[in-house]
Amino acid sequence: MSSPTLEDKSQEPGPEPLSSKKKKKRKWPQEKASIQALTRAGHDALLTGRNQEALTNFQRAFLLASEDPQVRDSVFRACAQNLGAAYVETGDPARGLELLLRVQPEEKAQGRCHGDQCFNVALAYHALDDLPQALTWYQRALDHYQPQGDQGEAQAKMGACYQALGKPELAIPCLKEAGWAYSQAGQHQAAAIAMGAAAGCMLKSRQHGVFEVVQVLEESRKLAERSPEQDLLGQLYNDLGLGYSQLQLFPLAAEAFVEALPLCRGPEEKATVLGNLGMAHNALGNYQEARGFHQKAADLHGSVGQRWEQGRSFGSLAFALSQLGDHKAARDNYLHALQAARDTGDVKGQWQACEGLGAATARLGQYDQALKHYKEALVQCQKEPDSVRQRLVAKLSDAMRTHLAQGGLIPTHTRALTGRACPAGTPANMGWDTVDVQRRSVAGWEGEAIEEDCNEREEGPANLSERSRVWGMELSSGPQANRSSRWPREVPSRNPQKRPTESGFCTIM
Repeated sequence: MSSPTLEDKSQEPGPEPLSSKKKKKRKWPQEKASIQALTRAGHDALLTGRNQEALTNFQRAFLLASEDPQVRDSVFRACAQNLGAAYVETGDPARGLELLLRVQPEEKAQGRCHGDQCFNVALAYHALDDLPQALTWYQRALDHYQPQGDQGEAQAKMGACYQALGKPELAIPCLKEAGWAYSQAGQHQAAAIAMGAAAGCMLKSRQHGVFEVVQVLEESRKLAERSPEQDLLGQLYNDLGLGYSQLQLFPLAAEAFVEALPLCRGPEEKATVLGNLGMAHNALGNYQEARGFHQKAADLHGSVGQRWEQGRSFGSLAFALSQLGDHKAARDNYLHALQAARDTGDVKGQWQACEGLGAATARLGQYDQALKHYKEALVQCQKEPDSVRQRLVAKLSDAMRTHLAQGGLIPTHTRALTGRACPAGTPANMGWDTVDVQRRSVAGWEGEAIEEDCNEREEGPANLSERSRVWGMELSSGPQANRSSRWPREVPSRNPQKRPTESGFCTIM
């Protein structure tokens, strides 16, 4: 789509009759009004999710501004900026970037509008996964925004870029600055999310002490409590619970999950939080409470067709039952978990279920079945670390010795099958509270089983898929630049502990 330049205007025809000038003077206010009306209509359509209608309005406004040589350069540039931003927002960042760069602000330009223009260019580069360029343009936007106090969103975006580049330590100050800026602007929910993301990066960087991380998590909680908005608070409290769980502060984690429950936006979110709450209680040794939460989570996941998540909930439920001594019920639920893992092609879930079945059947004295399950677990875990296979071999050997001893083929003075040492019947290191993350944005949460000593259980809430948080575009009422604000958020990784419990909690989509 071509657009006139200032040089084009210098080549316009010479003087025209007076009547023609009067007609153009009358025509320009009409076209200006049309451009403003189309721009307002485009903004309104974007705000209500009618993206194609918005794009059409911005295209028509840009066409009008391009065709009339009397249109002021500032109006034409604003129309181009709006159309470029709309292309980015509606999923065509390459086309949007081309248009935005044609009318990019001058190096010495100042003011919020120029900051918005830089911000839109940065968004386009961000969408195209050119993160170094995105960071450069976010910084330019930040230079314009600082005097006006609009820097929160640009800082948040820079934090997201650093997270995606695997540089959590650089993301931390950006996210903290975003939190403070949002707080000063009265946007307490956005501030709470930014501070929570900063805490997650602190955990992932492994360069910060427990007290320092807890301070940031508590600041996030306080900001959340001040927010009148409710739409993302359930997700925020769940994320706070994840942070506390990684610090092994399970009482605080459980409190955060309890606060998240009434704020869930649907059965999928509720099932996630229930599962996380159950895992926190497992970690606290409150197996009876954990049993109820895991059962409800499994039922909810099943009701919405989340078979993979349901299988993991069955595994967590089986673990709680095994700790309560109900090994028959534990065996039955491990069988449910195994079937769900097979249905969904979950190889990790299959060997974990088999390991649990080996432990449960050994406890029930069914050593021939225990041998079968441990052997199947060994076959399925070939891609796991050596420590996993070594643990399974040890359990298989214990079950084999006990089975032979029962048949009178070897002496019976082998290791006892009680206690927490790591015999065949001990469901140690099951990892049933681990849910791997499905990535959907520039950065996502990760969760995987963490090895433990055999004397400890591997227990903890699981990580759910995360989508990027989508904030509405900040749009002016006139023909100015749009500011889109799609902010993907990083999730805390596991906290380095000498003997970590595990990092299998779930984030909410």
